[in-house]
Amino acid sequence: MKGWNQFGVIETIYEEEREFSSSSSPSPSLSPSFSSSPPSLHSTVNAWTIDSGCETDVLIRVEGTCFRLHKDRIIPRSLYLKRHLSGVFDFTLSPPLNITAETFNLVAEFCYGRKIQLSPINVAAVITASELLGMREGENLREVAESYFERIVCIDASTIMRSCLALFPDAETTASLASRCIEALIWENDNVDDSVLDVVVEMQPRDFQMVVYSLNGRLRNHDFLYNLVHLYLKENKYGKLAEEQKTEICNSIDCTKLSPRTLVDCVQNPIMPLRFIVRAILVEHLTTRRTITEAAATTTTTTSAGNVQQQLEVQRTSLREFLQRDSARRQTAQLKEAMNSTFSRIQTLEKELSGMKKILQDHEAEEEKEKAKERRDSVLNSERSASFHFVPIDNENSKIQRGGRGSVSSSGFVLDNMITNKNNEMVKYKYNVSSSQGSCHDGNVGTPKNTTSFRHRFITGLKNTFKISSTASN
Repeated sequence: MKGWNQFGVIETIYEEEREFSSSSSPSPSLSPSFSSSPPSLHSTVNAWTIDSGCETDVLIRVEGTCFRLHKDRIIPRSLYLKRHLSGVFDFTLSPPLNITAETFNLVAEFCYGRKIQLSPINVAAVITASELLGMREGENLREVAESYFERIVCIDASTIMRSCLALFPDAETTASLASRCIEALIWENDNVDDSVLDVVVEMQPRDFQMVVYSLNGRLRNHDFLYNLVHLYLKENKYGKLAEEQKTEICNSIDCTKLSPRTLVDCVQNPIMPLRFIVRAILVEHLTTRRTITEAAATTTTTTSAGNVQQQLEVQRTSLREFLQRDSARRQTAQLKEAMNSTFSRIQTLEKELSGMKKILQDHEAEEEKEKAKERRDSVLNSERSASFHFVPIDNENSKIQRGGRGSVSSSGFVLDNMITNKNNEMVKYKYNVSSSQGSCHDGNVGTPKNTTSFRHRFITGLKNTFKISSTASN
């Protein structure tokens, strides 16, 4: 390409492509939201255009990226594209096909005869894409990617498995990639590389179920499969699964392929669903019966028959006790949950009652304030409505009559204090003050007619009491 560039060929290629994109009716211009294919593929396509003398005749859109390609380069290598590109000049590769623009770029480069760069990060995506696009003819992409996968899977299985998370379910349904990673590691290492297990617990329940069902048919011994399921049910990031989900996942385990030691562990494992545990118990009993029967064939008939009967009784008792324990455990859990719910409800009711009590107390306090205010207002109104009555004191009774709080030496008056009681009746009480000039007597609350007389007597009384002259009074 460097040599071609010296002669100005590259500029010509780009000009030809722009001319194609603007003038060719079958292939519409690019939308502003789409980008063109990567430079490496762009150069490869342009070089093929020059060598063959043929312009690109199809536009394939993948995740916002446009690929201008030659049909005769991609159709022979992909059955899927052969079916969908017949008579089509603009095609969108969209879901449910789980193929990214980056992966399709590798597919296109392979179709143009370039050597593609595979890695543990992209090999699962390339294998999945090759299966979805039906690239199995001749020197096909599926074989190239599969060869690389087999070489690298035991070295970096965790990276491959992590890349599969975004490719489910296609990664498993098309090529069983995740389950094959696990299977390869089983043969390499009994521990199964802890990093791989970290990836397993990140799978969604339906994806994990797909993986373990795939492993079911390929593993002769299911001890590892049981341990994998146990780990997922205990550590998965989606929390506690429903009993039905757990049962569906555990159905991938064939209890007849478990070792006796693992079978015993199954029976005593509270994480496993009840249906699976019962199945494990039945298999354990059948295994024990078969073992006893085989042993009985090598001993005397009487002794062996007695031992067989004894073992069967022990097995029946064991099953009955287990079911009783499990039932009690579940009832205890349900009772505990009910008690927690009741306790929470009681706490809520106590808070509500406390709030109601506070409201009542506040209301009573407000009532007391209102009553106190009414009493104060009543006293003030009483003081305002009080009336005073003064009369001259009889000369015959020159002795000073002492009142409630004091006396006046030379004159006196009678104070009739009239207040209004709660029944709006006039109640009178008096203060007596005597002097040599008059006598005191009870006054009556008058009608409006007596009001002027009361005022006259009140002023006259004050004058006589304090000996105020008429001139001063004026």
